[in-house]
Amino acid sequence: MDRPDEHRPCGRAVALHQAALFVLCAALLCWQLFLPPSLGLADNNDFPKLTGSFCLGPASPQDHVLFDYVTFSYRYDPRYCWDSGLVSSAALVLSGALQVGKLVLPAGRFDLRLLAAIYVLLFLVAFHGLQRLARGLSGIACWLLPTAAWFIFSGASYVPLFCSFYLDAAAYVFLLLSIVTACRLVFKPEVRPWDYLLTAVCVVLFATAKSQHALLALPMIPCFWCSFGRATFPRPPLRILAIAAIVFAVGAMLTLPPRWYQSVATYNVLFFQCLPRSHDARADLVELGLNPAFLQYVGQTAFSPGSPMRSPQVMEEFGQRVPLRKMVAYYLWHPRVSVQVFLYAMEEGSLQRVNRKVGQREFRLGNYPKSSGRPPGAQSRFFDAWSAFKAALFGNHPVPYVAYAAGLVAALWTLVLRLPGNLRPRAVLLAGALSGMLIVAAITVTFDAVETGRHLFLYNALLDVGVCGLASLL
Repeated sequence: MDRPDEHRPCGRAVALHQAALFVLCAALLCWQLFLPPSLGLADNNDFPKLTGSFCLGPASPQDHVLFDYVTFSYRYDPRYCWDSGLVSSAALVLSGALQVGKLVLPAGRFDLRLLAAIYVLLFLVAFHGLQRLARGLSGIACWLLPTAAWFIFSGASYVPLFCSFYLDAAAYVFLLLSIVTACRLVFKPEVRPWDYLLTAVCVVLFATAKSQHALLALPMIPCFWCSFGRATFPRPPLRILAIAAIVFAVGAMLTLPPRWYQSVATYNVLFFQCLPRSHDARADLVELGLNPAFLQYVGQTAFSPGSPMRSPQVMEEFGQRVPLRKMVAYYLWHPRVSVQVFLYAMEEGSLQRVNRKVGQREFRLGNYPKSSGRPPGAQSRFFDAWSAFKAALFGNHPVPYVAYAAGLVAALWTLVLRLPGNLRPRAVLLAGALSGMLIVAAITVTFDAVETGRHLFLYNALLDVGVCGLASLL
């Protein structure tokens, strides 16, 4: 395996293959998102967290069916104004789409597919960057890496997310851009300041996309410090500045969200996940400083009818009594519960595209508009062989799914440690970053109890990044 830098000569056949693959990738994305019936991802009532700041809502509320159908047409209306208090780089992407909408749509109207178009462009930038990296690989790897990425990420498990207001869409796209630019940072023989700053910007945008994913940016930090003896690499002052920006962004995303946001998540973890698995739920409530009368809500979420969290006063008091550090301590002192909650999350994650599983019922977010005539919650299977294969193999089997993740990481490290001496340290750095991100993603989801299947979207994406990494090491 040669050094994967974009300046290595690339054969004409490889160049033609990559050009054809890029066009095919763009065509697959456009086919799914812009040709009827256009695909998207139905709202689970999270959209206002982003659209509320722009006073944006469905143009036809009667057709905006939560969970089941996608709505494309939106309008500006003061009734839709709501400041969620959440900060996200997704707002930058939406702002750009809104500006385009003002040029091409009637006044006061917005089409969700304009936002999808911007995400598609960003995704294609990341895919092109991956192809440039692949030109430096030798043997079959220069063909296999971009082909694997195209096959895995161009299907309906990933693409419909672009046509939604979920913050995860920005997190996913900026994650891919961060990974590609970080690989360039590690392997390029010369790293100019603009290369370095571009990578830092991508990581900061990823860290600020959604608070639940912010910690995933931290394992990338070593990529900004290690120069590997290169003469053309930013000096320590710029490195310190870039790392400080990333740490500050992560810290801000962990501290800026309003109290209600963390309170709801903690309540769901405790009452929906932990206490139903406890041997003595009453004692646990007392241990956490809560009134034993709360025992009646065990097994419910903050969104259930009659939930006490519908009262702002109760929500505020709960957030003060059970801060995040108390939940961390609870997990540490109740390892059996911790393991069971983790396996529950992995069971939902193993289903790949399930929003939430309750008993034997799998709640899915629909990909089609109501006008398509598809049944509620219908999901596209277009070009989705890879995710369908994993769901068939590991679905509802959390232990084999965890074993798959562990085996994938072990295989990646085995190949990395067999690389020649000049490449091994760089590959170890990237393998360590990916491993760290997977661990953080798996732990973080245990603090976000509802819809863990959707919240493990980036975890599954990182596993598929690992598959692409194996392709590059062949």
